[in-house]
Amino acid sequence: LGQRANSPSAQKSTRLSRLAAFLLEKAKRDRVSKPAHSQHLFCEETHSCSSIEFGHSGSAERMAEKRTILSRLVHLSKWITPMVLCFCSFCFQSVMLHQATIMYVLDVAQRSVVLEDMGHQALGNKMVPLKVLDGISTSAMILFVCGTAWLKDIRLWVKVFSCCTFLFFWKGLLDMVTELPDSSGWAVCQHRLGPQAVEYMLGFNGTSSTEYWGRLMSMEINGVQGHWPIRYCSDMILSGHTFVMFLFLLGCIDLYRKISVAYATRNRCIIIGELVLNIVVIGCMVSDLTLIILNHFHYTVDVLLSLFVTLLLYTNAGIAVLTDWWVELGEERSVEENADYRVDDGSIWLPVLLLPCCCFQGFYSVKKEKEPSQVLEGSRWYVADKFMCGESSEEDEEDDDDDDDGDDGEGDEEEARSEGSRRSRTNQSLHA
Repeated sequence: LGQRANSPSAQKSTRLSRLAAFLLEKAKRDRVSKPAHSQHLFCEETHSCSSIEFGHSGSAERMAEKRTILSRLVHLSKWITPMVLCFCSFCFQSVMLHQATIMYVLDVAQRSVVLEDMGHQALGNKMVPLKVLDGISTSAMILFVCGTAWLKDIRLWVKVFSCCTFLFFWKGLLDMVTELPDSSGWAVCQHRLGPQAVEYMLGFNGTSSTEYWGRLMSMEINGVQGHWPIRYCSDMILSGHTFVMFLFLLGCIDLYRKISVAYATRNRCIIIGELVLNIVVIGCMVSDLTLIILNHFHYTVDVLLSLFVTLLLYTNAGIAVLTDWWVELGEERSVEENADYRVDDGSIWLPVLLLPCCCFQGFYSVKKEKEPSQVLEGSRWYVADKFMCGESSEEDEEDDDDDDDGDDGEGDEEEARSEGSRRSRTNQSLHA
């Protein structure tokens, strides 16, 4: 027993027991000094203690914890919801484009028709793997997602994914509404779809509405005989590869622009980085346009329309207001308490690529006019027209009275002189 008492393990156990006893005594003294509404439960057998507070302070802490968890869930939903809506819009686009493809497959007359295109004639025809085009668009998306998530810029995140949602929706709807012959021809379309998919689409002829939608949903979810996903034909209006690539590259430039604005001084590294990024974006645009037209995957007008529509949608005031509303929904409307709150109603970035407005590049704030009268304030034509309309109405009334009463010409001359004097005073006030 003596050897065990002097062993290192026994000494260590003794020190731990003394430490536990000291902590227990300290906890008991703290319990005595606590208010009556706070109670502490101790477990002396295990030499450990735990405290549970009851009363107003405990309920306030629990309410604050619940509010914190709720605010985090709301903030997380603001990041996830735009992505979910974009995915739903992409699914809608896929259904619409497959319907356009079915219409093209069933329309025998359109198979042999290919529209004349100056871009196709200038660049010729050369097979480019679709994986290359998919890789360019996907790399731009990954670059934007990683950069925005790393810097936690929720406004730019919501703005870009909102634009992508609208573009997916309108591309699917426009391609479904108007059937255009495929730019690559029927032979290439057959190779792209595969013989199984072509035969499956030919089976849509003469089906009822219920059977049609059942076969279409089966093709969307399961594919055809193990082949999934099924590609499209005759999806001409707006090039999806182009607007996805261009939209997310615009987001990357906008993100870098915000980083450069955050610095008080624009040093050489920031200017060079911005220049390099602009060159990369222009290079991606040119290469994407060249490869798509060289492959005859789209008509030239489809690619150009995608660039213009994406640029106009990205710089649209409605998108800025929608983004501002979604980010500030349910948040504390105070600049001191919430960093995501803005005084204005949104921000618009005009890039250098926005021709012919490239000279006005920069960030602009959007402000809603609260009163209808504020819309016309500051308009010179409105101020002048307001005075002139008032004078002309008085003139008409006086002319009517003169006609009814049958006044002579001397009264008319006096009214003309008074009218001229009133107009001169009005013009002087306007110039002042």
